[in-house]
Amino acid sequence: MKENNSPMLRESRKYFLRSRGAIILITTTLILTLSASVALVYVRFALNEYRAVSVVGHREKTLQLAQSGLETGILLLTRVPIDSLYDFGIFTLAPTIPLGGGLVSLSLSEESGKLNVNRLVRMFEDKTDERQLEYFQRLSTAMGIPADLWQAVVDYIDENNVPMPRGAERADYERLIPPRRIKNGRLQSIEELLFIPGFDQRLLYDDLRSEDKKLNTQTVSASDIEKATLTPEDYILANNITTYLVYNADTSTDLLNLNSAPYHVILSLSEFMTPAAARKIIAERLKRGGRFKNREDIANLPELQIKTRGELTLFQEIYDRITTTNQIYKIVAEASIDSQTAQVMGVLDPIARRLVFYAE
Repeated sequence: MKENNSPMLRESRKYFLRSRGAIILITTTLILTLSASVALVYVRFALNEYRAVSVVGHREKTLQLAQSGLETGILLLTRVPIDSLYDFGIFTLAPTIPLGGGLVSLSLSEESGKLNVNRLVRMFEDKTDERQLEYFQRLSTAMGIPADLWQAVVDYIDENNVPMPRGAERADYERLIPPRRIKNGRLQSIEELLFIPGFDQRLLYDDLRSEDKKLNTQTVSASDIEKATLTPEDYILANNITTYLVYNADTSTDLLNLNSAPYHVILSLSEFMTPAAARKIIAERLKRGGRFKNREDIANLPELQIKTRGELTLFQEIYDRITTTNQIYKIVAEASIDSQTAQVMGVLDPIARRLVFYAE
């Protein structure tokens, strides 16, 4: 049969071929575009994964450096004589160490000079420790906050359900909006005080002085040591209290460490303690490099010779309430690599050589 080569048919074939070529070209273009889009998605995903892994890696490395700093602090406190650490100034100036491509700073401090919130209750007897409660009440009066706040703390810690006059027990917490659970046990950190009615962030962490008092705290003629005996940090409640306890605690741990006790804690030791006497103790401590060897180092201070009860002097009255023996330490290690930072904190019982608290 003879092939039909009419002009119309030839034009139809050309049109069909051009159309099919266009379709193939368009399809190919679409496939390439789609492939490129998919490839870009995978590239972006891979880059994001890389960045995430890189960030996580930096964060993990920074955390490990901070933990190394904590281990260094533990070694210092358990292997080096305390007197040497004071002589080196470790307690007064936090060292910064280049390590692993970053920087690690280390801060060591004693916690046993602060009033311990958990000692408000004798746990085995489930009774209020009246002497400790007096300390806290005098501290509050000196700092200008309500002295009866600590009654609610006693109720929060003790296991009985009998409220103190200004306290709160389980039923009171259940009536709060929203309701809260009472702990009936020892606090792990001072932040737990925020669960107790009457406490808030400002009370714990702000400078509690009025604006007028902030402007008139020091005289121009005061010496550097006199200025250091009372600083703005002393007016922050959180700097005067703690919750950390040593293992196998005996009665000696009820004593306040005079080597790290801040101004308001010293002031709380006795109702006869005067601001001048408290500052004199701190000034004497600073003159001795920040550390008393024993309690008798303050025996002859004129400010402690005033009579209290009977024939007792102020020094004699506080003698069985203080110690110069180190009991518990807080170690804060902070590391930084580029823009990444990490901080770890541990509380060390040096006798047991173990941490009683750890936080990242």
